[in-house]
Amino acid sequence: MSFNNRSNGNNNNGGNQKSASYAIKPFRSYSQMDQTSALTTFQSLASAMDEIHNRNASTLSFEELYRNAYNLVLHKHGNLLYEGITERLTVHLRRCGGRLVRLQRDIHSGSGGVLKSGGDASKKTNLAIGSGGGSGSDSLLQYRLLEELSKAWTEHRITMVMVRDIFMYMDRTYVPQQRKRPVYDLGLWLFRRVVWERSMGDDEDCIDEASGGLIHHAMPAAVAVVNNNNSLTTLGNVASTLLLQVIHQDRLDRLDDAPQRMALLRSLVQMLLELAHASNGAYADAASSFRRGGGGAAAAAAAASNSGNNMPVYERDFEEAFLGESQDFYRVESTSRLSHGISSETTNISGSSGSSNNMGGANTNNDNDDDDGKPAAKYSAMEYVHRAQSRLQEELVRASTLDLPASTRAALLRIVETELIERHARTLVEME
Repeated sequence: MSFNNRSNGNNNNGGNQKSASYAIKPFRSYSQMDQTSALTTFQSLASAMDEIHNRNASTLSFEELYRNAYNLVLHKHGNLLYEGITERLTVHLRRCGGRLVRLQRDIHSGSGGVLKSGGDASKKTNLAIGSGGGSGSDSLLQYRLLEELSKAWTEHRITMVMVRDIFMYMDRTYVPQQRKRPVYDLGLWLFRRVVWERSMGDDEDCIDEASGGLIHHAMPAAVAVVNNNNSLTTLGNVASTLLLQVIHQDRLDRLDDAPQRMALLRSLVQMLLELAHASNGAYADAASSFRRGGGGAAAAAAAASNSGNNMPVYERDFEEAFLGESQDFYRVESTSRLSHGISSETTNISGSSGSSNNMGGANTNNDNDDDDGKPAAKYSAMEYVHRAQSRLQEELVRASTLDLPASTRAALLRIVETELIERHARTLVEME
């Protein structure tokens, strides 16, 4: 209203007074964030990531954190942000991996060296936890690594969900432009490289906080621990061996607290499948950051083992060994039972001519009793086939309990059918 009054007054005066002018200021462009400001902004994000890892996320303002990450990408500091995230995740995962390696070392020394680990788990047929005179406490100790590994994985996934939410804008813009891994997949890939593939000789955290947690310092070199196959013995090798041991005990019906143990195995199998999925894709990863600072025996051993890194971690570290151990198990079982069945028939034929001593000798061989308490020497061909069908059903249930992929289930059932029936078809016909 006052504006109109002034206008009318100006008109009445014949324009002697100048009308009020309103200058529209031009749009002021934002000032570019310099490197020092970018580092300061990232430090606040790094501190927030530390709080998330320490389970203090409730104290954080995710809206403010998202805005800081957004500004870094907007001002062309996406590389600083991505490399910084990689470094902070690596710092925490190295702590996690070091703790697990030290735990397994304590367990191994405390159990009298029961566990044998290495890269040839698929060739072992003598797989047992706490068997052969081992105490129950030793058996429980061997599960601790699997339990702690599963717990670390669960916590890491929860952490990565919250971290991913903070850097969502970077995932939508910088990541696809630079062919980088999305933040969540990056966290899973680092878990594989830093924890699962951790050398059993590398029990140090090796964290250099002087650099503020950024990736400007070299990654520490792993201490070389080489097995008989001239490859690094890793935490994953040990865990895979323990997984096979639990399954072996379940097949022998000697697994204490089976539902809980199998649930633990299921979580770890799903972990391997998710790690394999996160490793897929043609990304421009700075894989050399995991080789920086390496040299000598550690570098040579790592180079020797890198040939298998392109294979999905599930197939490389579990499926291949699992199917190999399954084949060995059922080959030994079927051969043992059928050999006793054949010797039983021979003994019966001899006994019918009056040799009662041989007959009694065969019947008193209780060391070969099967799980049903029936001596293997008294199996007929039909009873053997029924027992094989029961074994097949057990594997179907086990595969469902572990939630194995369809390809693994098909291969497993094929192995059981081949080792229990097809390889001995002629022998079974002759037994009848």
